[in-house]
Amino acid sequence: MADPRIIQSAGILDRIAAPVAATLALAQGDLVSYEASTTVKVDAATEDGTFLGYMVNATIADQSEPDQAIVGLRGIIEYDSTSATYNVGDGLSYTSANAVVADGGSNTIAWSAEYGTTQTRLDTIIDVIALGKLFGNDA
Repeated sequence: MADPRIIQSAGILDRIAAPVAATLALAQGDLVSYEASTTVKVDAATEDGTFLGYMVNATIADQSEPDQAIVGLRGIIEYDSTSATYNVGDGLSYTSANAVVADGGSNTIAWSAEYGTTQTRLDTIIDVIALGKLFGNDA
């Protein structure tokens, strides 16, 4: 499994700072969610409702106090993918550590940014605000 590759990083207005536990190491490009008042790696497809984005920076696990994650809300990132045919705009969900799969319309966290067959690495479009899950509208 290859590391995520940030192709187009979030601009200054498309980033947020989020708390990270002092014992958690996060790498640049990691898919992250916000659970129990802290930033964690995504580890289940059903975490689309708490999906926060991708790590712009990295954190280390030996901090004596909590660290800050800089999370990209928008960007184009290359991730591993389940070998399949993808079209631009196909919805993608989490499948394993920093890997995505076509989601058939549920648990979407990103969209495909390229066409291809038997793709095992895929450029993805992440736009947490467009997903409309984490930042819901209050009536």
